[in-house]
Amino acid sequence: MPVTVREALDLPVLAAGDPVVLSGDGGGGAGLDADLRWVHVSEVRDIGALLVGDELVLTTGLGMAASPEAAADFVDQLVTVGAAGLVVELSAAYPSVPELALRRARAAGLPVVVLNRKVRFVEVTEQVHRAIVADQYDDLRFAGEVHQTFTELGLARAPMARLVEAAADLIGQSIVLEDLSRRVLVAAAREEPVDRLLVDWERRSRLTPYLKESGSGGPERWLTTPVGIQGGAWGRLVQPGGRRGGRAVQVLERAAQAVELGRMIERDETSVQLRVHGGFLLDLLGGRLGSEAAAAARLRVLGVPESGSYVGAAARLRSEPSVDRLVSALGNVPGLVGVLDAVHVGLLVPVGVDLDAAARVLMGVEPDAVLAAGPPVTGVLAAATSLRSARVVADVAASMPPYAGCVRQADIRLPGLLMSLREDARLQEFAEAELGRLLEHEARHGGGLVTLLRQFLAVGGNKAELARVAHRNRTSLYPALRRLEELVGHPLDDPASRLSLGVALLAYDQGREL
Repeated sequence: MPVTVREALDLPVLAAGDPVVLSGDGGGGAGLDADLRWVHVSEVRDIGALLVGDELVLTTGLGMAASPEAAADFVDQLVTVGAAGLVVELSAAYPSVPELALRRARAAGLPVVVLNRKVRFVEVTEQVHRAIVADQYDDLRFAGEVHQTFTELGLARAPMARLVEAAADLIGQSIVLEDLSRRVLVAAAREEPVDRLLVDWERRSRLTPYLKESGSGGPERWLTTPVGIQGGAWGRLVQPGGRRGGRAVQVLERAAQAVELGRMIERDETSVQLRVHGGFLLDLLGGRLGSEAAAAARLRVLGVPESGSYVGAAARLRSEPSVDRLVSALGNVPGLVGVLDAVHVGLLVPVGVDLDAAARVLMGVEPDAVLAAGPPVTGVLAAATSLRSARVVADVAASMPPYAGCVRQADIRLPGLLMSLREDARLQEFAEAELGRLLEHEARHGGGLVTLLRQFLAVGGNKAELARVAHRNRTSLYPALRRLEELVGHPLDDPASRLSLGVALLAYDQGREL
């Protein structure tokens, strides 16, 4: 850690001077905990012209001895340039620091220390500079350790949770990764149980504003770093407690880079896999089958019964990316079964095939599996649309409660659509734009306005019905609705406004359930 004024005073060469702290041990500013950049010895009155900031100034008082005003001016110059502290060696020629100068120093939080015995200033500078250089070397060593750690984890394609854990290990403090909805994605607790770390997390997080760069904020002074590239942050790393030193910032920023890089690589790998696997089904999705006649002929060669209409379907596991077990479990379906990518198995079957029965058989073998179907279409080439729809529905259904049978778009509706987009920063930004002020007000003051909004939307804006279900009289209901309208920033009587708020609230509620 950087050498501070306090640590410099504890060095044997300064401790031998019997130091007495006259200011800087309380009040505003860093005081005795200010970091030192260098030590400077000076006896001139115009001290400010020689400094650039963060120096510990050593003097015998010659530049301050002309008058109390001169001493006060000496102190003012140190405050102006941002010096870390002043050490005055007292003697018969300069027996004390004037009270006027001390008042100026105390008001600014500048440490002023007097030495009652003589010391060799050259030894002071030598020892403090040695400690500063050693600290700088230690910083370089630490930077190398941080670089090596995240480079190795990146090459090993470490998961997001491991990257956050590594960051917490490096600084010895708890670190949390959250998204724009304040939903905790990874929590690496250190020196405290995770339940204590995350107590009342959303409310506390909403009181800590999102910053565009690393910095501290909010009532608890959380240290945060955005995660994302080119201003498109989708989350942030948070260090809720501990010392907010430069090393913590360095680790958080390097971890944020590693998390974002890993996320980008995963997307790229998925994109590649979608182009490598699939045979006929990927040719169908890619429009590479030529004419309808050619596509139908190729499908017949593959053993699919000829039909005027087809249905595309997709199967996947809820918790694993493996598709090997799914292929064999779907082997008896009368249609085409093939791997679409590392997550999905695709099916193309004639209309009339009982996909509900196929789903029950599949889940009997693999209880963690989901089978989804697109709409029936006429012709082989049109089945690409059905297959695409089925893949989307399968992804949504994998994040929802189990469904007894084959899942279709009509089964997932709007909640399913929002569930499929839950990781999209654009949806989170939309929900925050619609509800952010309201949720922050609730976090600060309570009052149940979020519950009132939920009830208002549930009754379709009918205020008489709202008064009944909310158990409120109209005298208290109308002011609450006006305050609610002020916080969301849109008229509640507008159907489009209620629709937007309803969608945002549904997205918010789904995020709380995950």
